[in-house]
Formats: sequence, structure tokens, C-alpha cells
Amino acid sequence: MKFARQHTSIPVPKVFGVLRYRGRQYIFMTRLVGKEIDDRQWKVYSQDTKDAILSQLRSFITQLRQIGPPPQSPPFICNVLGGPIMDHRLCVDHPYGPYRDEEQMNLQIRQGLTVDRFAEIGKFPKEVTELIRRSHDLRHPIVFTHNDIAMRNIMIDGDRVTGLIDWECAGWLPAHWEYVKANWTEFYVEEWVRDLRIFIPPFDMENEADRAIGWSRSWMASLDIPFDPSWDLSWEARPYSLNL
Repeated sequence: MKFARQHTSIPVPKVFGVLRYRGRQYIFMTRLVGKEIDDRQWKVYSQDTKDAILSQLRSFITQLRQIGPPPQSPPFICNVLGGPIMDHRLCVDHPYGPYRDEEQMNLQIRQGLTVDRFAEIGKFPKEVTELIRRSHDLRHPIVFTHNDIAMRNIMIDGDRVTGLIDWECAGWLPAHWEYVKANWTEFYVEEWVRDLRIFIPPFDMENEADRAIGWSRSWMASLDIPFDPSWDLSWEARPYSLNL
């Protein structure tokens, strides 16, 4: 959150401190005005209200993607400190990565299997196998990503967005991942999914491929790509001179 406050105009809570107590961490921060977007209300908001909210969200996502890659080349796929990513689409119970490149991240998604072997186990038809192959052969720019764009994480007051919350999944990820992840998070709200492409650059082919891989991958993760000490992450505690 501190990183987002320093590099964007996105309204986020101001963090006062972190307390560790009995094995758990607690964050003390400001309380934002407003309430989270309600999926039932989104269906009945006026178009003017929706347009105002979506315009602000588009500005926020644009600012995040303009932050630039982490101060290392080639850029790792990593969290704000250069470490593992918390992402329930990659694994439900603990962080994964960092990844040296998108190929390694895709290997994680396929549980360490080739596309053909993964498709064989999943009993995918040929056209789905080729869809996954095309998607996983692509290499996208690495951009800063909120990585959990969901209605519950967007605070509004009328037609004003008062905050974007829940930043624990944020980090540098392939450019398509914000859209893919947002579709996966709120797949059941048709109106919201339709409007995502208004404020997040859409990657329809990649999203279709990820949907084909399906929910089951998240619940049977068997590949843990370990951290390799040879990866030089000496910058990890000070990205953009940020003192956390």
C-alpha cells in the first residue's frame, strides 16, 4: 500500500504500523470512506454512475501499469519486495515464485508438465490444447499489477471511488494477468465481467485459455518451483528506494 501511495494517485489506506502477536500479523491503517461495490447493486446502477466509477478505475489501472518493471533486467515476476507472489490462482495455500520469466510461471500453472502432457491428463480436446499452447507460447510485458481486482476490493461513495484495498497479491506480473485474474475472481457476475474490459486492457485469448485450464488446477497444485539462491535478488528490500 505504501508503494502504491508513493507511485500513484490511487486512494489506498495509510499504514501506521504492523504488529505481530501470537504468530499473526496485524496492520494498523486508516479507514476509508464508503462501501465495497455490491454485485446486486451494480446491476441496477445508472449508466452515468457506472461510467464515472469505471473511468476512475481505468485511471488507476493505467497508473499501475506505468510504474515500470522492477529495477533488474530481465524483470522477475515477483512481489513488491522481489519475493514470492501470493496468488490463489497459482496456489491456494502459500506464495509461489519469484519466477525468472513468464515461461516459468506458465510451467507452474501447468504443474510442471508440458502442454501436451497436461492436456492428456486433463483430457482436453485438441482445440483446447492448441488454445493453451498459443497462450503459453506468448511473452507479455511485465507490469505492476494489483492482482485481485474484485468488487469487494473497490470502495465507493456514490459515483466516487474512495479506495482500492487488499494489496497482498500485488506485484510485477505478465500484462494479461490483471484481466485474467479479475475474470476468475468475479466470474459469476455477468454485468461486472462485461465491464472489466472497459478499465482493464482485455486479453480474451489468454483468458479463454486460463478458463480452460480451470478451477481444478488451483486445488491440486503439485509443483513447487523452489527459490534458487543463484538468482540475484540483492535489490529486493529497496525497490525504487522504498523503505518498507
